[in-house]
Amino acid sequence: MKVTIKDIASMAGVSISTVSRVINGSKPVNEDVRNRVLEAMRQTNYRAVHIPGAGEAADRESLRIAVIIPEYSNTVLNEFIVGIHRVAQLYGYVIDIGLTDGTPATELDYLRRFSEERPNGLIFVGSEWGAEHTEIAKSSELPCVLVGQESNVPGVPSVHVDNVTASYEAVTYLVQRGHRDIAIICGTGNMAVGTHRLQGYRQAMADAELPVREDWVVECEISVEEGYRAMRAIAGTGELPTAVFCATDLMAIGAMNCLLDQGVRIPEDVSVFGFDGSFVSSIFRPKLTTVEYSATEVGMTAARHLMKLIKGETGVPPHSNVTHYLAIRESTN
Repeated sequence: MKVTIKDIASMAGVSISTVSRVINGSKPVNEDVRNRVLEAMRQTNYRAVHIPGAGEAADRESLRIAVIIPEYSNTVLNEFIVGIHRVAQLYGYVIDIGLTDGTPATELDYLRRFSEERPNGLIFVGSEWGAEHTEIAKSSELPCVLVGQESNVPGVPSVHVDNVTASYEAVTYLVQRGHRDIAIICGTGNMAVGTHRLQGYRQAMADAELPVREDWVVECEISVEEGYRAMRAIAGTGELPTAVFCATDLMAIGAMNCLLDQGVRIPEDVSVFGFDGSFVSSIFRPKLTTVEYSATEVGMTAARHLMKLIKGETGVPPHSNVTHYLAIRESTN
């Protein structure tokens, strides 16, 4: 039996309108409520469909774009969806969302399903887009735009921040502040943002003629808990770095929690640098120094590119970067 939005609302103990707000990012939702809705969607493998609001023509439901994205209790991923939704709504499109667990297997499963259902186009936010992804999209002639990585596939444009350059600048800032012992907590091997942010770190260390301790290069999933575990692994080497560059803000906050639990002062003993400029980076104490960019703008740009592909327009750039800058706060010295 097909799971409906009413079923999700019942499982999460919320109203249908609240589920719709979580799906579409149209209004703020309490984080606990949001997580209950997302968990219900995950358990039922629910593929969210945008519910047309008052005044939306019924025939607009034939204009659909699909979005494949990891479970988005992550505020940055949620902002991607908000940006995509703003542009899609402007053009009269509704959104189908495939929530994955971040692995290529579940991503490919959703890609196959959407290819069979034939939406007008698709935006992919996930692990590295590979040959199998390309083959499925090509065989179904499904217009696609990638988010969070740089595409090397002709006809499949991509949008994100310049991960390599931004990471290079962050680590170089730490070097210029006098740090020589710099660790990194980065994404796992199949995360595009993880590999590119690690590349920027290695380039900055090499240009500064500083050695990279491989036991201070720790991979983890994108979460506070995994950031905590990664920092604990670094501390377990018997020596602490003077600074840690983290590939996401959530990892950085987990790392700071771990350090604070061990009585380590931030930034007096260890400086911590994040990446994403997420909402939580400004409310955690000490406030997190981070690479900041507009994730909403990333989503909007990806959706604009997809609209052009759907209409058969030319001139879509192979890759687009949004502006980034270093937001220097309290977690570094």
